[in-house]
Amino acid sequence: MTSFQKIAEAYFAMATTAKYRPEAPSDGLGNIQLDDDELAEEGRLNQEASNYAIRFMKEEKTRDFFVGVSSFGTKQAFVWTLEAARSLAAVENAVALRLLKMAVADVERVMRAGAP
Repeated sequence: MTSFQKIAEAYFAMATTAKYRPEAPSDGLGNIQLDDDELAEEGRLNQEASNYAIRFMKEEKTRDFFVGVSSFGTKQAFVWTLEAARSLAAVENAVALRLLKMAVADVERVMRAGAP
């Protein structure tokens, strides 16, 4: 399997499991601007995955990833998630896993408190 295929496969998993499609048309606030028929179009999802893989590979090659600005409520989870990504890049998988677990616990805490 190529890097392109692994990234596209990751996109399909995000779309189906997390219901997250960063390459789909959006209002910029996380709301996808497609109707149910458009969401179900396999060709559209394939194109999104391809576009995502191309963009991700370019970002990885240039080491220039856009992340955005953290939300105050989940700032610690944001920091730990970024550090987990850095740990994965350094093949420090055990460290990455601990950091991701910390991030998940923080997001769950915030959501229990009533945040979306």
